[in-house]
Amino acid sequence: SHSSKEPAGSRRLRTPPTAKPAKRQLRATMLFLVLICLELSDLLFAVDSVSAIVAQVNDLFLAYSSAVFAMLGLRAMFFIVDELAKIFALLKYGVAAVLVFIGFKLMLAHVYRIPAAMVCGILVSVLALSILASVAQERVSEWANYEKLIFSSKTPTGEKVLTPLQSPYPPEKRPRMI
Repeated sequence: SHSSKEPAGSRRLRTPPTAKPAKRQLRATMLFLVLICLELSDLLFAVDSVSAIVAQVNDLFLAYSSAVFAMLGLRAMFFIVDELAKIFALLKYGVAAVLVFIGFKLMLAHVYRIPAAMVCGILVSVLALSILASVAQERVSEWANYEKLIFSSKTPTGEKVLTPLQSPYPPEKRPRMI
């Protein structure tokens, strides 16, 4: 039974109007398996780091909640810092300085306790200084390139440029002024 709109040799399968719609099937790809493995490893590292946090903080709820929030925000924070490091050239050195400071703070925790406000101030100021230094470095570089272009005797293509006090004639052929 062919309809008048289809060619005679058409073999298109049709579902009868009384047939029930097919059930949808969910299938997992290999990428889904990789995602599950990543999330499980994040969970294991978070649970493992709770013991280190408990050594610093006595409240168990605070330790677990900070580990969970760190786990949820760390990967997103990496991509943000990666994009910012592409924009600000010296930010990676600021992040390195922050990590060194945190390492020293943890090593000296039993000897001297640095107040939280001071730690926060140091972290923010180091990152802000690295961003400001990146902006200043870019401006100085732009100005140096501008000065090189303005005060050079050649154009970017290599052609010789004459300043107002230079003559296009060699010394022996210059007209003499009386």
